[in-house]
Amino acid sequence: MYNLTKLAKGVLHLHKLSLRLQTVLALLQRTDCLADIGSDHAFLVATAVLQGKAKSGVAVEIHFQPWQQSQRTVRALELHGAVDVRLGDGLEPLAADEVQALCIAGMGGGTIRGILKCGHDKLSQVSQMVLQPNVDAAILRSYLCETGYSITDEAVIEEAAVFYQVMRAEKGSESTDFSPLELEYGRINLKRREPQTMRLLTRDLAHWERVHISLSAGQHDGATQRRQWVGGRILALEEALARGC
Repeated sequence: MYNLTKLAKGVLHLHKLSLRLQTVLALLQRTDCLADIGSDHAFLVATAVLQGKAKSGVAVEIHFQPWQQSQRTVRALELHGAVDVRLGDGLEPLAADEVQALCIAGMGGGTIRGILKCGHDKLSQVSQMVLQPNVDAAILRSYLCETGYSITDEAVIEEAAVFYQVMRAEKGSESTDFSPLELEYGRINLKRREPQTMRLLTRDLAHWERVHISLSAGQHDGATQRRQWVGGRILALEEALARGC
């Protein structure tokens, strides 16, 4: 158990978490050991331990300066016995069977997929992953479903005029018959129709409508095919938004 001084520091430390990282932490279920890949200042894993969401943690950073910053965070919060800070690429610094939960936030969906693919031998005991792709969420969702993970919770948040998707994946088979829209925005998000999700759909609809107009002048086969694809995406977004009315 941590003393009151540490808990007080933890409460103060929570204010350093962005809304994006607070959402990642909210989707995380209690676990024994949490690894945060690309930890930056180690704020997320430190707060998870202080709040009791994780009994221990590993902060992994590939760059030397953020690795030093993570070490300073752990020392300042007196967590050196509970949070280990490691320098390395992706899951490589982790021992096999060491962690039960994994967080990767602030990277592209393709990059996160690459980290999971390269480090698949470190995931045998990982029962949950909370992932936050900045872009290419569909690529990540496809990979998770193909490799035996089920997306059990997710959220769309808007922070500083930027939309982010956060998802929790757990071991368990899931139907792979996702529509393109479900892969891009999340089946759970589309069912819940939270205001942030609807604003994201509205923003993207406006984007694809502008693209469709710009393609209208093209007469070659490539432009025609592209215009048909964009038209299909516009129709799907309109239908999704209409169901939310």
